[in-house]
Amino acid sequence: MSERWFPDAMPRPAVDADTAPFFEAAARHQLVVQRCTACGAHRHPPRPLCPHCHAFDVAWEQVSGRGTLFSWSVVHQPFLPQLADKVPFVVAVVELEGTGGTRMTSNLVDADLAALAAGLAVEVVFEDMAGGLTLPRFTPA
Repeated sequence: MSERWFPDAMPRPAVDADTAPFFEAAARHQLVVQRCTACGAHRHPPRPLCPHCHAFDVAWEQVSGRGTLFSWSVVHQPFLPQLADKVPFVVAVVELEGTGGTRMTSNLVDADLAALAAGLAVEVVFEDMAGGLTLPRFTPA
């Protein structure tokens, strides 16, 4: 069991044919992103069409889970009653290492809010939620 940061009452992400491999890998505590097999570009969030060359050819590639903090927002107002004891929390955009600038939106956990800065080194951690859902979060490296 992984460490817990958020309650199971959080809204669940939509899982469909395009996103299922991402969530299946997360359940194994692996971070994957799509890579176009036609032009080699990484992309996230998952989608059927490459935004660079418009090909439909895709492969899933495991990435290191390391990256840098690109942008963030500190949430002070809980949008659900179940989050009242979780604020403030950080919604972060992380630029993933080795992916040509691919960015992923998630949460930054176990971070000193006063130390947040663009370029902060981060690494993935996984949160196992109820119902078999596992979500990648990031923490300062």
